[in-house]
Amino acid sequence: MFCLKEAREVLRTDRLPGLARWQYERVHKGIDYDLEIDTSVLTPLECARRIQQRFQL
Repeated sequence: MFCLKEAREVLRTDRLPGLARWQYERVHKGIDYDLEIDTSVLTPLECARRIQQRFQL
């Protein structure tokens, strides 16, 4: 499956092919985040509202 990170990788001239796939499972492994937001499906305003709600700002 071709992920969004791989699509961006193809467009960037400073990335090695396959680096996005290799990093995907390694970079955040074992880390628990207070909030995760999928910016590929939410608008900036929706992202801001989720942050605001989560942290009661």
